[in-house]
This record gives sequence, C-alpha cells and structure tokens, in this order.
Amino acid sequence: MSIFTGTIYSVALHMDTNISVILPHDARGHRGISPLTPGVTLRERPRTLVLLHGLSDNWSAWPYKSRILSYAEMYDIAVIMPEVQRSFYQDMRYGESYFQYISEELPELCPRLFHLSTDPGDLMVCGLSMGGYGALRCALARPEAFRAVGAFSSAPYVEELAKYKPQRRETMGYERVLKGMFGEDLTVPEAAQLPVLAKKAAASGTKLPIFMTCGTEDELYPDNRSFYEYMRDLGLNVSLTAWSGIHEWGFWDKSVHMFIERFAHDEI
Repeated sequence: MSIFTGTIYSVALHMDTNISVILPHDARGHRGISPLTPGVTLRERPRTLVLLHGLSDNWSAWPYKSRILSYAEMYDIAVIMPEVQRSFYQDMRYGESYFQYISEELPELCPRLFHLSTDPGDLMVCGLSMGGYGALRCALARPEAFRAVGAFSSAPYVEELAKYKPQRRETMGYERVLKGMFGEDLTVPEAAQLPVLAKKAAASGTKLPIFMTCGTEDELYPDNRSFYEYMRDLGLNVSLTAWSGIHEWGFWDKSVHMFIERFAHDEI
C-alpha cells in the first residue's frame, strides 16, 4: 500500500489544493493480505473511489478516523480524498468552482498523475453528510460516468439548508458561506438540487447503483428516508440500509466498508 499526501494545482479552483491518495501495490504479501478478498481480481490499474468529506472535516478525516487504508488494500482499490472546505460541493456564486473540480477535473487529472483507472466501469464516489450530498450530486448529474455511488447520513436537500440552517457546532458562522454559495438571495440553482437531478437521471434510463445508509437516530434520517423513497418511486436503482446509529464515525466506517465490499467485486 502506498499513501501520498500533498498539493495539486486545480484549474477549476485557480489555486493549489490538498489531496490524499491511497494506491494498492505488490507489498500485500509482505503485509499478510494475499490473496485478495474473494471475488476481487488484481488489476494493472485499480478501480478508483473518490471519497468526500463532511462539513466540519477536510481530506484527513477519512484516513485518520476510518479504516479506509485497510479496505483499499483488501479490495485492491485506489482512493482519492480531496477537500472542498465548507462549500457543500458547489460552484459558488462568490468563490471557487468546487463541483467542477470534483466532478470533472479530478477524474481527468488523477489518471495522469497516478496509476489508476477512472473509466466509467471503475470509478466510484462516496461521501458522508455534506459529502453524501456531493457524491449523489456527482453521480446523478453524470450517471454514465460512475460504477456506483454511496451516500452515508447524507444531507440531500441543500435547498432546505439554505432556508432553515440547523443549529449545530459545525454550522456556526455558516450564513456567510451560504451567501458565498448562493448569493445574497440564497437562490439554489436547479443544477444543485438533488430531486431535480434524480428526475433527469431516471429519465435517462440509468441503472447506476445508488447505495444509501443512515442511522435511525440520526437527525438526517427522515430526509434520507424521504429522498430514498423519491428516487425509488422514480425507478432508480437505489437502496437504503438503516440501523440504530447517529451522526458519527463508527457508523460511517461500517458504511464505507459495506459499500466497498459490495461494489469493488468484479460482478455487481
């Protein structure tokens, strides 16, 4: 396993930005992880998972608070962990184009920098909370570009966040960020609204697997349940797995393991 953490220049952001990359390689036998997990075939260029952080996190949350390094090695996948500050993965009205960076630039840039595959049959995207929204937006906007999408304890209704900001520690001072994202009038464009994107994705006939999880005691559970039902009724290939849990890392670690276990296999 190789781990690279550093800085890349983003054309979409017009600045340097931090990123961390996990790459599997042939040291597995030395680590005692050979053979691979049953059903996973060693590939010259591994499949790639873009892993998105939450509102109060940055790129470092996933490698330090979950077992993603072990999962990447077990299932022979590369993992890209970018950061977007508190932007909610938006192309901001007054700020940087984070959605363009995540959804367009990274999938093109990373294969040039690292030995991995972002072909449509190989590229996956997951995220937690704010990152769950970001993952769903990426995949619903371009379902043909992804193998699967995972959204854990996601915040699917950004248009409601702009109107009714929850009073939580991580949202302190968020009024200024919201105005940067959507302008003084807090108008959320349709391109950022997941229900609109889901309807368009359904009309395209996509069979993209959409894997959702949420804890039943999480305050976001009602939103996750309602958005799952909305996508299900549209005919999208969506599942929601819920169990007793709250908005915390033990839940998200289990969720990302479940996602990788299901979609890193050659047959899904």
